[in-house]
Amino acid sequence: MRRIGICFAVLAASASLHAAIAPADLELVRWPDASTTFTEPVAIRAPDDGSGRTFVVERCDNPGSSNTTGHIRVVKNGSVLPTAFLSVAVSCSSEQGLLGLAFDPQFASNGTFYVTYTATGSGLGDSEDQVLARYTVSAGNPDVANPTGTVILRVPDIAGNHNGGDLHFDHQGYLDWSMGDGGVQNDPNGFAQCTGRKKADNNPATCHSTSGSGPTYYLLGKIIRLDVHATTASAPANFCGATPGQPAPYAIPPGNPFRDVAQFPQECAEIFNWGFRNPYRFSVDRETGDLLIGDVGQNAWEEVDLQSAGSAGQNFQWNACEGRHTFPGGTLGCSGPAGSVVPKLDYAHASAPFGCAVSGGYVYRGPIAPLRGQYVFSDYCTGDIYIVANTAATVWTFETLAGTPGLNTYGFGEDAQGNLYVASSGGEIYRFHSPSNDDVIFANGFD
Repeated sequence: MRRIGICFAVLAASASLHAAIAPADLELVRWPDASTTFTEPVAIRAPDDGSGRTFVVERCDNPGSSNTTGHIRVVKNGSVLPTAFLSVAVSCSSEQGLLGLAFDPQFASNGTFYVTYTATGSGLGDSEDQVLARYTVSAGNPDVANPTGTVILRVPDIAGNHNGGDLHFDHQGYLDWSMGDGGVQNDPNGFAQCTGRKKADNNPATCHSTSGSGPTYYLLGKIIRLDVHATTASAPANFCGATPGQPAPYAIPPGNPFRDVAQFPQECAEIFNWGFRNPYRFSVDRETGDLLIGDVGQNAWEEVDLQSAGSAGQNFQWNACEGRHTFPGGTLGCSGPAGSVVPKLDYAHASAPFGCAVSGGYVYRGPIAPLRGQYVFSDYCTGDIYIVANTAATVWTFETLAGTPGLNTYGFGEDAQGNLYVASSGGEIYRFHSPSNDDVIFANGFD
């Protein structure tokens, strides 16, 4: 992504219409009511704790400021509570801010949750750090969190854009965090393909070289996967986010491709997937465990990637490819680095739907039965809602939902029952609804 607030980025389209959207009366309904407006809402989340609450992540109070506050709001019994669940000091220049929220799978018993945000003040790199932190609910009020958290991991950043920032627990109970390539256009440093540490020297061939002046960067252009329920007594050399020999507040899950320090002493064990430009929003299919990743493109193509549950970490091709096309050049059929995988879907800026920044969505698993199993996503610039009916296809095609309100799509989210929500930069949030498929019992949590 290049812009947030003026524009949160751009995707590309191989969209052919092959079937009518089902159900035919699918619509967006303003939530929690017609008058509620949030401030820069980027995510909607809900814990599986039986409370019926839904939480909204507000990026920041003052976009453009290097010292402002992001909030998490609680929607309870149809109303926004007056006191924020959590407020975090953030830098909010460009695409920065409070960006992600994930409730621990055992939140109902341990009251623990995680956030990602852009820190204020000077950092490890030339821009403010991207931070993963753990928080807990206060003992006296479950609708208010303890204000002080514990930092789990800091990632040095080079610019204020391409921060990723989405956060989800996968089906194995590990925490996945998306991170953009740092923000310098074209990724001239090769951060997305470098799986170790390197300097910002405009030379992709110097991955693993940390000599010379200036900050050392790591974990940019990646999806990071951590076991946050464990610690490491003495961090090995391939823990890029920890000091070797010192304790680390996380462990590396089995299946991370560079976990073995003996085999990969110069790589970063925290990496699960790599080769992204800006995986700003992704999701975990609550039924299958698949990762659905919206990666914002550069000048021509947007893409959606799929990481099948249980598969090994993968390379998703940036900056050799933009979507299914060579970069630069735009020739269809980019093969990318050895072993890399092509997107499930891409679409062009230059042809309908004239997108500019993909907002990755969800495979729908909620109460609207005809919509279940379909992938729903959007684009910041068009504000349209796109639906992939056949997610089993090798190459995905999508249709556009008609009659939606004017949006600049910031992100999606689910509640505990699987209802799907979409948030716009203007502060509106909408819930997906079908009058002919209003399963009241399911919607109230009795399945």
